[in-house]
Parts: sequence; C-alpha cells; structure tokens
Amino acid sequence: MTTAYLRVILREIWRSKARFLSILLIIFLGVAFYTGIRATGPDMLQAADRYFATQRLATNSVQSTLGLTAADTRVLDRHTDQLTYQTTRYLDVTQRNNNRVVRVTELPRQQRVDRLRVVQGRLPRQANEVVLDAQAKRLQPRLKVGGTYRIASTARLNRQFTRRTFKIVGFVNSPRYLENVSRGVTTVGKGTLDYLAYVRPRTLTGNVASRLDVQFKNLRHVTPYSATYRRLNRANTRQLKAWLRPNAQKRQRQLQRQARAQLAPLQRQVSQLQAQVPAKTPALVALQQRLRAAQAQVAAIRPATYLYTDRADNPGYTEYHENTQRVVALSTVFPLFFIAIAALICLTTMTRMVEELRLQMGTLKALGYGNAAVGSEFMLYGGLAALLGTALGVVFGVNFFPQFIAQAYGSMYNLPAISVQYLWPDIWAALAIALACTLGIAAIVLRVDLRSLPAQLLQPKAPKAGKTLLLERWTGLWRRLSFNHKITLRNLLRYKQRLLMTVLGIAGCMAMMITGFGLKDSIGDISTKQFNDLWHYDAIVTRTGNPTRAQRQTLTRPAVYRDSLTLKSAQVTIQGAGVAEQTATLGVPEHPERLNRFVTLRNRQTHRAYHLTRRGAIIDEKLAKLYHVKMGDQLPLKLAGQGTHRVTIAAIAENYVNHFVYLSPTYYRQVFGQRPTYNGDLVQFTHDSERAGNAYADTLLRHNGFLNVTLMRTERQTNFKTFDSMNLVVLIFVISAGALALVVLYNLTNINVSERIRELSTIKVLGFYDGEVTLYIFRENLILTGLGILVGCFLGNWLHAYILQTAETNALMFSPGIHWVSYLYAALLTLVFSLGVMALMHQKLKHVNMLDALQSVD
Repeated sequence: MTTAYLRVILREIWRSKARFLSILLIIFLGVAFYTGIRATGPDMLQAADRYFATQRLATNSVQSTLGLTAADTRVLDRHTDQLTYQTTRYLDVTQRNNNRVVRVTELPRQQRVDRLRVVQGRLPRQANEVVLDAQAKRLQPRLKVGGTYRIASTARLNRQFTRRTFKIVGFVNSPRYLENVSRGVTTVGKGTLDYLAYVRPRTLTGNVASRLDVQFKNLRHVTPYSATYRRLNRANTRQLKAWLRPNAQKRQRQLQRQARAQLAPLQRQVSQLQAQVPAKTPALVALQQRLRAAQAQVAAIRPATYLYTDRADNPGYTEYHENTQRVVALSTVFPLFFIAIAALICLTTMTRMVEELRLQMGTLKALGYGNAAVGSEFMLYGGLAALLGTALGVVFGVNFFPQFIAQAYGSMYNLPAISVQYLWPDIWAALAIALACTLGIAAIVLRVDLRSLPAQLLQPKAPKAGKTLLLERWTGLWRRLSFNHKITLRNLLRYKQRLLMTVLGIAGCMAMMITGFGLKDSIGDISTKQFNDLWHYDAIVTRTGNPTRAQRQTLTRPAVYRDSLTLKSAQVTIQGAGVAEQTATLGVPEHPERLNRFVTLRNRQTHRAYHLTRRGAIIDEKLAKLYHVKMGDQLPLKLAGQGTHRVTIAAIAENYVNHFVYLSPTYYRQVFGQRPTYNGDLVQFTHDSERAGNAYADTLLRHNGFLNVTLMRTERQTNFKTFDSMNLVVLIFVISAGALALVVLYNLTNINVSERIRELSTIKVLGFYDGEVTLYIFRENLILTGLGILVGCFLGNWLHAYILQTAETNALMFSPGIHWVSYLYAALLTLVFSLGVMALMHQKLKHVNMLDALQSVD
C-alpha cells in the first residue's frame, strides 16, 4: 500500500467524517454499555470478596439450645490448625424508650472473626462506652457520637445488664449484615431486629456464650459464592457437626448434675421432715410434691440441640449475590439490543459507502490494483472506527457504569466502594463484535463488487426498478393522494432494506426507553399499591401475649384510635432447594371475617377477593413464585424454636413487599397443634400524622405488656428510601437508549440524503424551496419513525417484562404494568430526536451545490 493510497483513505475519512463519526459513536455506545454493565457484577462481587476477607467474615456459626460452654470451645481448641473462632454473647431487648428491638452484643477482647468496620468514631475502650450499628443512626437520627445511649427494657431483661447507660463513641458496620434494612429475626418484640449495639465484655450477667463464630482456614482464599466454596463449606459443616455431637449429652448431664445439686437441700428437708412427722402430714405432702415436680423438671432436660448456620443465613449475603447475578443477566440483554442495532446501522452505512465509491474502485482496478488493495480502504475505514470506538467505549464504560450502578446499590448494602477492573475476555469479545460489525459487514458488501470488472464498476449502478404498489390498486384512495404523498409512499416501499433498518433501529431504541420508563413505573407503583391499596392500617402493635383488659383499654383510649384487629403475629422461615431461606410474617387473626378491613387479599389480575378458611393458608404471590408452588400445594414453615410444619395453600394473593402467610385460628390449631397466642394488633387511626403516631406509640409503651409499635408511615419512608437509588439505574437506560436513538436517526437520515442527493438537487433545480426539499425527506422519516415507535411499543413491553423477572429481589415484586404516559414519553423523545435530526439535515440541504451533485459520471 503506497503513501498516496493511504492519503486517499485518510482523505475519504475526512470527507465523510459525519459517517465515520456515526459508526464510531454507535460502536462506542454498544461497547461502553456491554463492557460497563458486564463489569458491574464482577466488580460488585470483588468488592464483597475483599470486604469479607478484610473483615474476616465467619464461614460458620454454631448455637445451642442449652447455651455454649467452655467444653464446646475446648473441642474447637483441638482443631485450631483448621479454623479460627471466637465466642459471642448477646441479648435481644425491646427498647421502651425508642420503640426499637436491639441486639446488645459483647465485643470480644480480640476480634478474630467478624471484625467491625468503623464508619464514624472508634471502638469502645471503657466499660461505659458503646458503639452502635450504622443502621441505628438511620433509624434514630438523634443518636450522635458523644451522646448518651440508655438501655430501657423490661425489669427482667434490665437485670441481665451490669450497666445500662453508655456513652456513644462510634458507629460501625458488621460484615454479618450487608443489608441496610434487615438485621435478622429474634424471639422478642415484633420478631425482627432493628439494629445492634456493641459493648465491652462483662456487661451481660450470663456465663454462657450465645454463639460460636468460626472461620475455616481452607476457605480464606476461596472466592465466595463459587461452587468450590460451597463444596468445601459443606464438608466443613459436616466436620464441625462431628466434633460437637458428643457434647450434646455431656451438656445435658452437666445441667442435670447442677439441678440435682440445687435440689439437695430440698431432699434433706424432706428426709428430716419424714423422720419427725407422720406420712400424711399436709406439710410433708406439699414438700414431697414440690420435690417430685422439681425432679420431673430435671428429668425433662433434653440433650443440647446444636444449630449450624453459614454465611448464606446472614441477611443480605445471598441476596447481594443474587443482585449481582441480576446485573449480569441485564448485561446480556441490553447490550444485545445495542449490538444488534449497531450491526444493522453498520450494514446500511458500509453498503452506502461501497456504492458511493464504485467509481473509485473501478479506477483502481483499471490501474492494476488487486482486490486486497481495493478492499483495504473499506477495511481500514471500518477497522479504524471499530478500534477507536472500542477503545473509547471500554475506558468510559468500565469506569462509569459499574461506579454508577454500584452507587445505586450502595444505599442498600453496607459495603465499601468498588474497584474498577478490566475484564479482558469481555473486552476482546466486544472488540470482536465491533470488528464483525464493520470489517465483517464490509467484506460481505464488497464480495460482489470486488468480483466485478473495472468497466462495470466505472458505470453507475442502475437504480432499483419501481414496482406497482398494492395500494395503487385501491384506486379510490390512490386518486385522492397528492403527488408528494404518492412519491413518499413509492420511495418508502422501493427501498425495503432502508425501511426495515430504520424501523428496527428506531424500534430497538424505543423499546429500551419504554423499558427504562416502565421500570420507574414498576418501582414507583409498589409504594402506592402496597400501602394504599393492600394495607389499610397505620400501626402494628406487639405484646407479650394475649391481650388483657387493661391493655385493650390502653390500646383504644387515645383520640387518634379508630379501629383494630387482634391477631397472632410471628416470623417464620421457609427453606427450599435453590432458593435462599426466606422470612415471612405469619398472621392469624382472632376474627378472620374482619381481616379484609385491614388487609386486602385479592388476585392481582382479576382483583377477586380471598377469605381465610379452615382448609388452608393464603400466601403472597412472590413467595409462590420463589418456591414454585400453586393452590393445593404444600409449603414448609418453621417457627422459632419449633420444627417444620407444612401448610396447604388455599390462595395466592397480590403483594409487593416482604412475605406473608395468613391462617385462620382453626387451621392454625390443625397445623401447629395448639391455640394461637394473639400477641399483636393492626391499628387504624382517625388521621395519619407523624406526631400523632409517635404520641400513640409512646402512650402504649409506657404500659406493661406492650413490646413494640411499628408505624406504617415510618416503614413506608424507610423501606422505599432505597428505591430512589433505583431511579439512577433507570436513568442510565433512558439516557443510553436516547443517545443511541439520536445517533441511529442521524446516521440513517444522513445516508438517505446522501443516496438521493441527485434526486433532491433535481427537484431543487425544478423550483422547490429549501423547506419543501426538507419536507420531501421528512415525510418519509416521519412515517418510518411512526412505524418504529409502534413496533417499539410491543418490543418494549416484552423487554420490560423480561427485565422485571430478572431484576426482582427475593423479598420484592415489581408492579408489572407500564403507565400509558411512559409510552407517550418514549414516543415524544423519539419524535423530538427525529425533528432535531431533520433540523440538522435542513441546514445541510440548504448548502448543497446542485451543479456538482447533478454532474454526470459518463
């Protein structure tokens, strides 16, 4: 290739810089979106991996129904070559002074595993200091470093602390809890933890450990969530169970010995009294009954049951991985649309370029240049656009999209910022796709012309023959059309390839914008439907047991009270193959016929109402989807401290946030073998305001028996604050799709004008004004844009449904509908882009040199 020929190629690039830049921009957008979104999931996983390793997150935890003692730790001490462990002591309390359920945990003197990450301040050094979970600051903004924190629970729980007033010295995040909201379940209060407080050792009076946290050394350098990690973790759990299994009966015998030792004085008292009084003496009989009851209690002490959990049971750990996989799934769908559209546009662009340079190709072949030299111009042209577009797209995409999306998810998880990584397999794949879209398409387009003789190439290509349209046979309509409209319809149907490319290009961009707006609708509708259409109560009250007369009076006395429903409320867990353990709220209303006044149970599609019966439970739709169950199937439920029970599904109801299972009292007794304890109330207010709600909660919590008051206004603000971050992800889709639509419309319109410059110059010479010449093209573009918008609506509806299925979390179901205004917004944006492109084309057409354009090539 000579220097002169290279100058010709560079001159062609400069002469058609608009076309070159359009190819470059399309490649840039496709590659940026592909590599950026593809890198987001691995970047998020890498951040989690690094965080778990730095904070030494435990791989396994062990609890016991009889507490953990030195005998258990001695077993682990014999295996320190395989693991590291630490004992943890905690106590769950319901704070009567702030209406929160808190786990007060003693910090070990040395944090071997589960190291806390200090967000603000420092760790406690003195006995009167405390650090709080960062979640506490979000729930109670008044808590600050340097402030006072007081534990105020029931008298029984207060006695289990050596001190209850502390100075706040910091806020921390625990690697055990990735989510910003969930802190797991508990057996006190409303059944879920709000946050954790960490104090110095010896703050609690108990002498047994609550939990053993273990980190196996063979997992330290294994990637979390991987198949290797799961395989090794299963083996480690089996080994841990084998080591601790003999201690179950040892702990039973130890407690029985201690209990018998405590009974020794009572036994001596009975023996002495037997020697002094007759056998039927009432005092002796009563004392003997007390002894027999105590001995029965000693005999009833069962062997310890060890409960083994791993990382997957920690709130947020599994869900975080699932979210990264959803991002990976999205990274396959959306870039495919970009790549497909880019390929279509490159096909049209390169085809037009080959047709424009037929004369030059014929000249070069006549001068003796071979096919390789003649075709190298197109290869270099397309290859340079692909290389530059790929390089710029990789740099922008990998550095922008992961940071942006991770920041959106950052409001949901307690993780440090991600680090950008270049995934070379994806980058090479993006480059291969970009080169295929340019070099591959150029080779396909050139295959015919390079086999042609120079004489054939030096002749202009014969225009495509016109055909009689089917519409022309509808003579009544065709005669009423103006000349311009007839020309427009003939031109549209004459160039079917251009019609197809334009419609598909616009439809693809339109579909992505509809999906973006549709996601916003689906997210925004959750709050309205859940808190307005399905839940009709303003507070959830939790008590210690069945309501007393005094508690009922306290509940109903405040002026803000309107109505209430008494029910049993408890947290149950559901486990199933291939699905992370789910937590659901079990509700058993005392009067099932009144439930629909407080909770709407209905079919999502038909709005048919459901009612509790004696034959089964009503569960939420998302729970049914997760475990692939339907009406008539059975679902395993596990209450805290009990075994697994199976309930038959009588109906599947509409629900969007969290999970629920409703049972009638009769069916509850049938399943669990006992009467329900009605420990809660759903309360409706006469008016809903933050001040009235807080005052109502304060009134109840001053009285014995009330553990917790959850205000739905607060829940709505807390739970849906994280959804605001999802709007950032939606914004990415809309802006990216809009940018692609703009480039596509400009490129296709520019090609259309370039192809027909002689035709446009002819009608301009014949006396058409500049505006009329522009309208000559614009009519066609407007029809093609309309067709693209119509096709894009159907395509966008399908893509939106697919994305919702992919992006939902386990405890969340998106509203599947798209508002009509979202279709309107996407259509208007597409139309605005089309008008903007035509405004640019109008300026170009005004400055066309008609004489040059009409020069004959003969």
